Amino acid sequence: MHIDKNIVVFWIDEAPRADVLQRLSHAGMQVYTADSYESGIEWLSNPNNCAMCDAVLLDVNCKTRPSDAHETPASFRDNAYRVINLCESGKRFIPWFVFTSAEGYDTSLLQAIPQREWTKQSYYNKETDQQRLVDDIRLLTKETDNIALRQRYEGIFNLCMDEAMSIRLRDILQKMESGEHNTDTTLFNAIRKLMAYTVVYGRSHGLFSEDIDGIRGAYKRLHQLHELEPQTVPSYIVNNYFALMDTVNNGSHSTPEDNECGTLAVDEDVLSGNAPYLTRVAVYQLLTILNWLRTLPTEKEQIESFRKRLNALLGNPIAWYEERECYLECDESGTWHYGRCAIRVRPGFEVDEKTLVRLQHVQVNQNPNTKKHYPYYALYFIISKPETV
Repeated sequence: MHIDKNIVVFWIDEAPRADVLQRLSHAGMQVYTADSYESGIEWLSNPNNCAMCDAVLLDVNCKTRPSDAHETPASFRDNAYRVINLCESGKRFIPWFVFTSAEGYDTSLLQAIPQREWTKQSYYNKETDQQRLVDDIRLLTKETDNIALRQRYEGIFNLCMDEAMSIRLRDILQKMESGEHNTDTTLFNAIRKLMAYTVVYGRSHGLFSEDIDGIRGAYKRLHQLHELEPQTVPSYIVNNYFALMDTVNNGSHSTPEDNECGTLAVDEDVLSGNAPYLTRVAVYQLLTILNWLRTLPTEKEQIESFRKRLNALLGNPIAWYEERECYLECDESGTWHYGRCAIRVRPGFEVDEKTLVRLQHVQVNQNPNTKKHYPYYALYFIISKPETV
């Protein structure tokens, strides 16, 4: 089940509890963590991190530095105000919450927690206030621009488990929505980096093999998979991936760099206003690809099963097509096929797109008229076909 994570939470705690992380995740929150106040302050001091963050959690009994052997309440006393200042004095307000076990501390620490107009309670107990914390985070972040943006592109940000990718995607979408994109050629390089991330994501979710490390290799794999089994990779994904790859590779270089064949047109045409819609097209192609990647398996066993299935498909297509139940397609030449496996329609056993067949006796195609496009050939058995009225 996909849970849209529209709220970004930053949690400073030397040992974030797994049950709390799970509760926040199920509540639609993407959580980033730091194991010490020093690391947390460094993370929030990065303007890009601060800009995407929607809420901050502070632990009382935490380390001051990552190298510290033990956590101590003194770290909260000496450093919490620095975190709070970052949350309240930046370009945008970030609600912060003290989330602690509240046991064994000097009561003066808890009594000294600053109170604000928006404060719902001084601190939240890790044992008894987990759901209350979730509810108050939702309440105090529901009007933020970040969350509204993520909701408009529902589920897309779930793919960005890396802060840098999430920041890059947000910046691309903000520029497009603000109208700043028409002549902004920097978007092409940003999109190219996100395309490189699709390779990383695809490898970790069974789509790409470990030896694929670039977007050209990824495209070739998508093209192969589509030709062998169109249901696995739709044609619009293959076409959009190729077109976007071509555009961003071209657009990531300026015209003065083009000292060979004069092939770099994107940068010049976008800057001059001759291609005012190209950046928007590129962004929507990227979103189409990212949205499709959401359909890949996410559980470990499902990923491994998917990986093995694709490897089997690519490694031995004849065995893969044999006994496959499928619906056929007819190309412009009148050849009926499934993927790259063709059939020859027999008199009395006519088929159409709604005829379910089973491929049998799959072999290498010897027909000189069709073998270039369809290297495999099969006999077929009709399982069912719609009744004619």
